[in-house]
Amino acid sequence: MEIPPGLIDTAAILRTGATTDTLHRAFRAGQLVRIRRGFYMHTEDWLRARPSERFAWTTTAVARSVKGAVLCGQTAAVASGLPTLGTPPCVELATTLPGRSGTRKSTVLVLGESGAAEEVRRTRSYPLRYRLGAVPEPIRSGEFLCSGLIRTTVDVLAAEELDQALVVADGAARRLRGTGVLGPGDSLLTVPGVAAGIAELPTAAGRRRAQRVVALASPLPESVGESYSRAVFEFLGFEQPVLQHVFNDGAGFIGRSDFWWPRHGVVGEFDGKGKYVETAQRDGMTAEEAVYREKLREDRIRALGHGFVRWRWADLVDPDKLRRKLLSAGLRPGAGMPVAVGQRLVRRSEP
Repeated sequence: MEIPPGLIDTAAILRTGATTDTLHRAFRAGQLVRIRRGFYMHTEDWLRARPSERFAWTTTAVARSVKGAVLCGQTAAVASGLPTLGTPPCVELATTLPGRSGTRKSTVLVLGESGAAEEVRRTRSYPLRYRLGAVPEPIRSGEFLCSGLIRTTVDVLAAEELDQALVVADGAARRLRGTGVLGPGDSLLTVPGVAAGIAELPTAAGRRRAQRVVALASPLPESVGESYSRAVFEFLGFEQPVLQHVFNDGAGFIGRSDFWWPRHGVVGEFDGKGKYVETAQRDGMTAEEAVYREKLREDRIRALGHGFVRWRWADLVDPDKLRRKLLSAGLRPGAGMPVAVGQRLVRRSEP
């Protein structure tokens, strides 16, 4: 996790021999937001920041001020570079002390009654949550100590909703495939430590939740949106598709599809905005050329006699919209595994 610039650490200032008198005057005037005792941001910078940036500043303030802090859960996932579905709702630390577990309210504080101060109080902040459980071998990611990849993944599988958990599980599988730990066709359950970690979860509900997500996890999805889509398919009861299927025609290679339902002859594509607006994902093409090439690719696949359906992030956060699109393309629910009673999807805005 990169720490965005702008975080004011009073301990670092004092180590230079300077004083913090000016800083405290600015805080009393409402010009600074105090994230945690000893850590500040300029009020306007806090308001302009994305949620992910506020989360990074808050996590950094916690990690620097809590002795021996070990990040866990989704916080460890973010800090160690695993994908997550949006910004986690709180900063999570591991603890071995039963009396310490639980959530502490956010310490974000701004003084004054200005419009900016009132807006700060309305913005989302991130409370601190202590999760009970030892982390025997924490790893270092930048300046943070985190639970390891396997422990982080198992914790998220057990605790989070289907969509959040599958995004992390797919990301973990992709990383393990890249390091050679996960072979072609292998399940996450074949990775040393995963099955044992699930078996050690304290509740049967947590074990069932984790096993279900592990059964779905794959290294093949290439974005958060693709993993999120797979969770919504499951939620709606549709059959899980083949991932990254290669299509060819008489002219040769057409491309790989995000999703392919061979029984129905339907190709599915998740259209994240990054595909068209982020230069790195366009391979040097203009946005207009990227759209044109996508249209040509779709036309060639349709010419093979296949159906084609596209959806966006807005269709995922409102699953009824995606359901209607899938039905219109010729897919039918019933072959998937409808989610268990009480399990839900978490609606997230597009990153």
